[in-house]
Amino acid sequence: MDNINTDINQRTNHFYKLVWKEIKIPMRDGSFLAANLYQPDTEGQFPVLMTLGPYGKDIHYLNHTKFSHVFYSKVQDKSPLNTAGTPDPEFWVPQGYAVVRIDERGSNRSPGTLEVVAESLKDDYYDAIEWAGTQSWSNGKVGLLGFSYYAITQWSVAQEQPPHLACMVVWEGVPDLYADLIYAGGILNNGFLSVWWENNIMPRQYGKGIMPENELEKNRVDIMTCAKESPLRNDWWKKRSCDLDKVTVPFISAGNWFGSGLFSRGNIMGFKNASSKNKWLEMHIGSHFTEFYNEDSRAMQKQFLDYWLKGIETGLMNQPKVKIAMPRGAREFSWIYCDEYPLKNTNWTHYYLNASSLKLNKSIQTVESKVSYKGDRNKESAKWEIPMRKPFVIGEENCHRVIFKTSPLKHEMKLVGPMKLRVYASSSTDDMDIFVTLRDISPDGKEVVNSGCYTADYPISQGWLRASLRRIDESRSTEYKPYYTFDKIEKLIPDEVYPLDIEIWDSAMVIEKGHTIVLEIGSQDQSGCSLMMHTSEERNWNSDVTIYTGSKYQSYLLLPEICN
Repeated sequence: MDNINTDINQRTNHFYKLVWKEIKIPMRDGSFLAANLYQPDTEGQFPVLMTLGPYGKDIHYLNHTKFSHVFYSKVQDKSPLNTAGTPDPEFWVPQGYAVVRIDERGSNRSPGTLEVVAESLKDDYYDAIEWAGTQSWSNGKVGLLGFSYYAITQWSVAQEQPPHLACMVVWEGVPDLYADLIYAGGILNNGFLSVWWENNIMPRQYGKGIMPENELEKNRVDIMTCAKESPLRNDWWKKRSCDLDKVTVPFISAGNWFGSGLFSRGNIMGFKNASSKNKWLEMHIGSHFTEFYNEDSRAMQKQFLDYWLKGIETGLMNQPKVKIAMPRGAREFSWIYCDEYPLKNTNWTHYYLNASSLKLNKSIQTVESKVSYKGDRNKESAKWEIPMRKPFVIGEENCHRVIFKTSPLKHEMKLVGPMKLRVYASSSTDDMDIFVTLRDISPDGKEVVNSGCYTADYPISQGWLRASLRRIDESRSTEYKPYYTFDKIEKLIPDEVYPLDIEIWDSAMVIEKGHTIVLEIGSQDQSGCSLMMHTSEERNWNSDVTIYTGSKYQSYLLLPEICN
């Protein structure tokens, strides 16, 4: 079906026990957004579940991209009404909800300029919420429910505080586009951005297949070009990100431990920093494409939504505020319930680097030593292929990295929370990019990997930092999480030693007795990066990077070990 020709006012369908209508939602500038309205096939006023995004309100999730049949293959829900990133009307309408699924401006059947995460997006979403909250079939309460991009747009509009917005379930989506997704550590994530734009966004532009390509090009704003033109966290990024101080609506923020470089940081930061009095954090494992739809997830979503949108006493307010998965190996996990994050019983443990022995030790290192590696960038392009990584091999020669490791653990170790690497380093050039990966290695030398967003072979966690963007806001930083300003480039003096605090994204893992923790530090994307590849041309320095340890250079890894 093309995305222009059919008259929007002429499409109404009956499907099982719901009515499906295609509608136009008026915007403040006189334009409209195309939407599908699904509601019970009966009279009444219903709470509204809403999404707004560019993936196509009529495009079934199996037809979303060329690999959707793989990514969505294990989704339990096979409804013909299901689309990527959105709640399934066939499930939610029989529960007494109206579902409104909206095409973002310039996408699918909504006319206009295609500009993802546009500054105007929050205004469009605000208008749609207020429209839905005042319709005759609405009970006046609108909730937001969606994942991925459809969670990013929730953060965006929540800061505007629409009067009819009652709650939201923000599933694997970020409030800060710069630090949480596109420029983690100040390094452009061009791999993900290019693959996402070319596969998820471009094919859904309004007029695709109807308008000539030169007209389509005039009617879209290229996200990669914009990102490259704004390498610092400037007003362009701030206008497209969420001011969490202004978020007051009740919400669940649901993240994925093994979405490093994608969404996990944003869900945690949103929970920690939003002003909402009623907020919950859930951190799970598993595929980005399936967890939203599984039975346990839906039960949690329904308990929350029934309380805030229907006024049903569901026991929600007696639930702990934090629910997090504790993985043990690739498939096994248990749940931890608590009321704060990081966990109260966290033992922040220092592991000091020894550049001579390449060991991680709990004792301070008194003898100064150093080790070097090459600071070249990897030049291959990111491709959407399966599998997306080669296995990590601990003994494999690689001049672009150095590996530190603990002795085999004498006891089982539980890690939950944020991590940090303080490293003293120098570069033979005026800048360097540092890539960090934390791994669990079993006694047979194989890595224990984890099921996450795109693949089933993620490491414990990763971190990144461009040294020229090392400036930290001390007032917002903690011992375990540096907060970078990303607002000023401070080039290095070649061969001068600098202390660098590198944020390693939050994670959780049970590391078994006899296993070894490996810290990989290098200049390139490392095994386990999935689509999160950093190969852009500005990474053109060919340097020698040196790590310093011992004496006055107490480089260390800070880990969140959990007691009891």
